[in-house]
Amino acid sequence: MKMKREHRPLLVILAGLFTVLVVFVLVAAFNYRSGVNDLSRSLSEAGTRLAEKLAQHEAHLTALAAVVRMGEQEPSKSVHGLAEAIGAFYPRITEIATIRVDGQQAAKVRYDRPAGPEAEGLGSAGLPALAALGSTAVRSQPGEKQYEIYKLVAPGFYLLMTIDAGGLIADGLLPEDYGYRLWLGENRLVERPSAAKALLDATRSLDVNSATQPLRLEVSRGFRAMELLPPLVILPLVLLLAVAICLLAEYRRVIRAGRQQERRAALLEQETKLAHAGRVNALGEMASGIAHELAQPVAALLSQSQAARRAITLERRDILEQALDANVREAKRAGDILGRMRAYIAGGTSQIETVPIERALAEAMRLAEPDLARRGITVDTVVASGDCMLRIDMIGFQQVIHNILRNAAESLAGQDDPRISIRAEGSNGQAVFTIADNGPGIPSSALPHIFEPFFTTKSDGMGLGLPLCARLIEKMDGSIEATNAGGARFTVRLPLEVSQ
Repeated sequence: MKMKREHRPLLVILAGLFTVLVVFVLVAAFNYRSGVNDLSRSLSEAGTRLAEKLAQHEAHLTALAAVVRMGEQEPSKSVHGLAEAIGAFYPRITEIATIRVDGQQAAKVRYDRPAGPEAEGLGSAGLPALAALGSTAVRSQPGEKQYEIYKLVAPGFYLLMTIDAGGLIADGLLPEDYGYRLWLGENRLVERPSAAKALLDATRSLDVNSATQPLRLEVSRGFRAMELLPPLVILPLVLLLAVAICLLAEYRRVIRAGRQQERRAALLEQETKLAHAGRVNALGEMASGIAHELAQPVAALLSQSQAARRAITLERRDILEQALDANVREAKRAGDILGRMRAYIAGGTSQIETVPIERALAEAMRLAEPDLARRGITVDTVVASGDCMLRIDMIGFQQVIHNILRNAAESLAGQDDPRISIRAEGSNGQAVFTIADNGPGIPSSALPHIFEPFFTTKSDGMGLGLPLCARLIEKMDGSIEATNAGGARFTVRLPLEVSQ
């Protein structure tokens, strides 16, 4: 009973708040519905008047076609007189012309000039478009506020009328505070935004009834808060809501005062545990990443050292020197990897350098070629744009290519005629590297997750190689993606150096 008494004021306040909010919603919904009905009514009226204007265009075309068919030689005084009268009464009709196609040439005569008909040569550029037209067709260009109506009068002879779309609805067809858009297919001819900033917007559209001019009219209007919630209706409710909020705030303050210290202590303890867990997880991921990155150069050092020992036994100084040189390179590479990891952890920038695509790929391939040759894998390399320049972290790029090639080599184990194809090309400001193999590919269930940390399809994998590749490529402002195309295919995109 004590708990019920404590919560009774809160329940009363919440019930009052709920009632006020329901009244707000009902008033706003009623006014919104009324405004939308007005919008639909205006759209219907505008659509009717717009259809009448489009019917006028069709009638003018029919009249002009009849005069043209009378057989006068061009330019025709009769056509010019009718075109001049149409243009005087209908300013939105900005051009009336005839187009005659003769072989590979087209001649145009404009009849809307006050000084008289004017002939223009069209050449052969527009012939394919004219040939594709039917008996009546409408065309518009993206970004233009006009459209053209073509009517076939006789074989190879067209009548053209150009309409200024802004003139179709510029004479008070819609209220000033309404916005509208007029479309012809996918081309937006005219647009006027709503007049005021609104709390809510409503849009309605209508396909205008015209067989030759398939226009679509969209009308929108905004609803300000004052329209949805009139002050005379809302002010008493707002006052009631303010009183209820004050009471609720005071009630909550009193209830919260006794528990504040306890909650603060619990929150502090929880934050301490979370911070400790975050440091432990970050340390584990960092250590795993370093171990994964250094595994390749360390394995190469071991292999070359074993080759050096065999060279000593065989007294082959040349092999010994090659092995020692390789050890020096791998040791420097390990140092570069550690330096890059340290810079990455500290938030430093990558060592970006400008290199040709061909050289970047050759340097990366040099690390993987011995292992691929030992496995008997054929590598087909095509560089389509060797003169393009890349801006990359060379060590990071080598690690990415080497990791992808190593994964491909492991997937080709036991495969007949194992092959890896590498293609590099530059276009549209990007260098695209495609690495594909003819192996079994990546399981479809694994494709969405292969760039996630610690996700792996290998029994002995750590799930860090491809996530690190993705991070390295992202730091070079590039992207990497994986798909299946026969086998696995990885696509790396990197920005090209912009010529000054």
